[in-house]
Amino acid sequence: MRLRLRSLVGLAALILIGAIPVGGQAQHLKVDAFLQKWDADHDGTLSIDEVKKAAIYRFETLDRKQKGTLNRSQVAGILSFQEFRRVDTNKNGTIDKDAFLAAVVTRFQAADKDRDGTLDKKELESSAGASLLRLFAVRQGPIL
Repeated sequence: MRLRLRSLVGLAALILIGAIPVGGQAQHLKVDAFLQKWDADHDGTLSIDEVKKAAIYRFETLDRKQKGTLNRSQVAGILSFQEFRRVDTNKNGTIDKDAFLAAVVTRFQAADKDRDGTLDKKELESSAGASLLRLFAVRQGPIL
């Protein structure tokens, strides 16, 4: 039993070590694809208006029944519970497009380290940039 456990731990470590470069490359590809899709003026950066346009599209994609609001389960894995509560200003358990955009602006500002009003590739690849990009990530399977 002890030998088997050691083998499994060793195997898990090798998998994790091997996944590090792949994960970095995957993030790099996501940033490139997002930039290419939403950089309307093709200057290699994203302005707040370009990101808001992407956010409106994302909101409308999540709002499948076109109610004009999203509930907590529709944004699970996209907004944290605390963030959802913060933008749900009327505390009715749903957020509208303006509230969703408020969360986007907060994450945009956190990623805009040089405070120039745009996000370049380096800023998008930062942890704050990755947090912003998670708003646009397509979920795979059920959220448990």
